[in-house]
Amino acid sequence: MTTKEFWDKYINGDILEIFEITYDFFSKKLPKEFIENYNVEEVILETCGHQETAKKFENVIRFSELLQKKQSKLYKKNFQYFDDFLINYYCFYGNHKKVEESFNNFILNPIHDFDIYLISFKKLLLYGYTDILNIAITKNYKKVEISDKLIGDTGYDLALSKFYLTLEEFNLSYDFGIKSFARKLDKYNFDFDNDFLSAVETGMCKPLAKEDVVNNFISDRQNFIITLEIYFLKYMQERKISFAISGKIWDKNLMFWAENNNQKKCKPDRFFYVHIKEYEKYLSNLSGDMFIDNKSEMIAVLWGSVYVYDFLKSIEIIVQNTFDNFINITKILKGKVIGQFLSDLWNSNFVHLWEKPDSISTIEFIEEEKIFKKSILFTHQKFAKLRSEISNELANIGELSTYIIEGGKND
Repeated sequence: MTTKEFWDKYINGDILEIFEITYDFFSKKLPKEFIENYNVEEVILETCGHQETAKKFENVIRFSELLQKKQSKLYKKNFQYFDDFLINYYCFYGNHKKVEESFNNFILNPIHDFDIYLISFKKLLLYGYTDILNIAITKNYKKVEISDKLIGDTGYDLALSKFYLTLEEFNLSYDFGIKSFARKLDKYNFDFDNDFLSAVETGMCKPLAKEDVVNNFISDRQNFIITLEIYFLKYMQERKISFAISGKIWDKNLMFWAENNNQKKCKPDRFFYVHIKEYEKYLSNLSGDMFIDNKSEMIAVLWGSVYVYDFLKSIEIIVQNTFDNFINITKILKGKVIGQFLSDLWNSNFVHLWEKPDSISTIEFIEEEKIFKKSILFTHQKFAKLRSEISNELANIGELSTYIIEGGKND
């Protein structure tokens, strides 16, 4: 097929229907005329993008593999778009080897597209691939931190993840020494002060005394909330959830609390009390924009926040009303997320690899997971058209179904 013949089909045909023609064209050496006079990158990205949107994932994988073999220069130049999808896909299916292979180009070229690097890095974190994260941090942190092509504290996410991974290693060894812990993180540019280290040491080495939590919080919130986080990390570890995941959930909620409840002296119930409009706005901002899709992190924070409030209730630092208010808010907002982003939920199914929160019923957890898993088959349509596909789950899931249906009205 000549370049002109292919371009005519590409411009005038249905991009989904001409996939095999495109595949065949790129399986051969590309004509010089095509490379010099046409937008080759547009063709490969549009081809994969439309197949992905149509949920024809096998075609995306086939085309990606073809480009790696036959058009390796093109692939290397645009690998971030292909490998980002492959990471999502293989994370969903729990294929560790393929996830590792798909992230390898990012490790080799972290600055190539650092925004997408970070999205994929966070996805590995949320799915619990700590071994791959450790390799990435070791190989990439310094390169990212000193790069003159990146702006801001670019190594922060990598360093913070290393902080939690290292903290978990010490916790599992039952041999925590604050000096040796700090030394192990020397190369990551942390500026630990003595109060911070002391607060961490308290959480790591001393049992939590419920009778003191309220007074300690009121008298020294800045330091005690650090200790409180360490207790939360250990609470989550008992539920087989890593320090790295738990730390992200806590940190993102702490940013919200600090921003919205910033009185220097206030009781825990005031500090941890949440108003739905403020929390929804915070999560909305967290979810990204037209350039960066950060919905998975937003979902991690929303679904993960339930564990936070289960923990706060368990140590009796908040009263029942504060807890009930927050759990009700999460049901409303979860419903909105499920209803509005139904076809994309599969991409965040890590929340069902985590152990069920104490305050969520087994039925709700199971039926919600079915919806997330089913969504990998749903093309991007209005909720009204997809609702019948999850009718059984909606019938069984309980109160959450009302909020899902309501959320779907604004998809």
